[in-house]
Amino acid sequence: MKYIDKSIRYYSDRLAAKTPTPGGGSTAALLGVLGCGLLSMVANFTLAGKGFNGYKERSQKALKKSESIREKMADLIDKDIKAYENLSRAFKKYKDNVVSLQPALKRAITPPANICSYAYKATAIALELAYVANKHILSDVIVAIYTLDAAFESALANINVNLEHVKDKKYVINNTEIYGRLQREMKKLKTDVLSKARERMHT
Repeated sequence: MKYIDKSIRYYSDRLAAKTPTPGGGSTAALLGVLGCGLLSMVANFTLAGKGFNGYKERSQKALKKSESIREKMADLIDKDIKAYENLSRAFKKYKDNVVSLQPALKRAITPPANICSYAYKATAIALELAYVANKHILSDVIVAIYTLDAAFESALANINVNLEHVKDKKYVINNTEIYGRLQREMKKLKTDVLSKARERMHT
């Protein structure tokens, strides 16, 4: 059974236990799930509200996208756990062989890289909702943004930790540039969402 199908209490207790997984990576993915869940809620309320017919198509598209990303983030909870467990086994097996560790390190970067990418895409959906959503629930868009930003930054931290052990300089430089640029774009998008949401909340 996947973690997403278990209770919040179960995940929380496992997270608190003295065990390697679940840990920071899966928590980043869970934050992504929660952020997308809030966006979907906002879209659903907007679709059901009176006076928002003109925004129906845009809200439906936002809902479809946020639900797709929510499912992907849910899968990444377990994918990150699996990647970390594989990396942990590799560290034990190849503790004196840095070269043999490299494939496992790169595989461990894939889940947090995907979390960053999906968090950014979800933030773009939040910007759309900031323009069209019922203004009485725009505070939930704001909470979603902070949650998605936490998912992004947490996943990025895990990427950077693993990159420190990767010996392929070209790979390190390329990924540092990609996610550094995405981080800058994420910050700008976050600012735009917060600005528009707060503007509409007070008009």
